[in-house]
Amino acid sequence: KATSEATEAIKPLPPTNTAPPTITGEARQGQTLTEAHGTWTNNPTGYTYRWLQCNSEGTLASCTPISPAAEGQTYVPTELDAGHRLRIVETATNEAGSSNPATSGASATVLPSPPTNTAPPTITGTPRQGQTLTEHHGLWTNSPTSYAYQWLQCDALGNGCLGILGATGQTYLPAAPDVGHTIAVQETASNAGGSGGPATSVATPVVQQGSATFGKTNVGASSDTFNSNRKRVNRYALPVAGSVTKLTIYLAPTAKAGSQVIKGIIYSDAGGAPSALLGTSEQFTFSHSKAAGWYDLKFASLVKVGAGNYWIGVITGATGGVAGFRYDRVSASRDYNVNTYASGPSNPFGSVTTDTRQTSLYATYAPG
Repeated sequence: KATSEATEAIKPLPPTNTAPPTITGEARQGQTLTEAHGTWTNNPTGYTYRWLQCNSEGTLASCTPISPAAEGQTYVPTELDAGHRLRIVETATNEAGSSNPATSGASATVLPSPPTNTAPPTITGTPRQGQTLTEHHGLWTNSPTSYAYQWLQCDALGNGCLGILGATGQTYLPAAPDVGHTIAVQETASNAGGSGGPATSVATPVVQQGSATFGKTNVGASSDTFNSNRKRVNRYALPVAGSVTKLTIYLAPTAKAGSQVIKGIIYSDAGGAPSALLGTSEQFTFSHSKAAGWYDLKFASLVKVGAGNYWIGVITGATGGVAGFRYDRVSASRDYNVNTYASGPSNPFGSVTTDTRQTSLYATYAPG
């Protein structure tokens, strides 16, 4: 019996995939994902890999190879992968060759790492009672999507900071208990991956006592117009020493066109009458086109006064009847006299005529 020569060794067929690979691990920036082999026929002896970045829905048509090439069995998502889903393509080989690639299902959406602060927040605004302070974001990695705030009251040196109850907005209005303290703010940044921080700002300078007023701050029920070349003052008590920064008066246009110049004035009190001139504001021009409202008469420098009685008012220019004012009737509340505007308010005040017109005008001062 004759026997043929032996054939060459029978080679297996290339692998065929019967179940796709899978991905294990938490889909989060900086956390390792691992590919677990799919199921293959014909005894694979080797595998190659290619990781894909897909859209947030993980649709296969949206997937593109990650660059630079991610071709290991493990992959660590980067910041660029946050918000995307990932897949992996596995190719199995044996001595007969390579299979058709098999693609895994999509991972969960990759979460970013929580934000990390690289520069603290800052505060703008004047640290004074009643004046708004505003927080400006610090610098954070990993694209924060929201922020939370906590304002802090610290000692005069910026130490010993404690949270201010209810002060959790991006702005803060210092109150009386903050005077003599400094203010800081903490910022916490968050994204889909969690929260980072808090990061704390540098403390402000010491909070100063806020401005206060004396005079008539409401709009009077009656109206009249300012005649030319006169000064008119009302008396008010200042409870504490302070520095006057401005007078504020309610003015309204009249039927007369043109403009009228006005300056604010402050006189001391002597026996219930205006006496020495203490301050004259910068000139303000009221034209017939201006709206009715409160207008400031600012002093070029602070008028420092002690506690006591003072007369505040205005001197009006050579053109009269353009500016209207408001008042309420209060017995013996106003003193006035003729005074040429070009000569400036007289010092002392001079002889007076008294009437009942308490003008809507007040002074703003900083105590101390």
